[in-house]
Amino acid sequence: MSGVFVDSSLFLKILEGDVKAKDTFLSLYRTEKLYRNAIVYSEVIYVWIKLVTGKRSFELKKIPDIVKEKCSEIGNIRAFLDLAQSLPLSAEIENLAEEIMQNYGLLPNDALIAATCRHYGIRKIATFDEDFKRVDFLEVVEI
Repeated sequence: MSGVFVDSSLFLKILEGDVKAKDTFLSLYRTEKLYRNAIVYSEVIYVWIKLVTGKRSFELKKIPDIVKEKCSEIGNIRAFLDLAQSLPLSAEIENLAEEIMQNYGLLPNDALIAATCRHYGIRKIATFDEDFKRVDFLEVVEI
């Protein structure tokens, strides 16, 4: 499968107003098929809620009404995320992630992202996360 996997770091930089990140994303969107997975969805929504509320994780856990309130705004973020096709995770991808953690020292979420790429044959990843440069089967897109 050709195309580019879009990591949560690129989505988040765009949401923070980074013009270079936005330009890179738009260029990729025009020329490549873009992909993401549920890990990216979770990371982006989670960090976005923290950003817009100014609350830390432990505070959000104690005030669920804030999370409920922000759910009405998630549709716009979801529409943005859906510019990249969501690829499903599977037990096979989880197994690959364990191998990737062992071989490249990635943390679980990044390992699941790399495993998703490997499983679906995606060789390029658009990310600000330097850790993906350690993964020899991925080419990090310059941003």
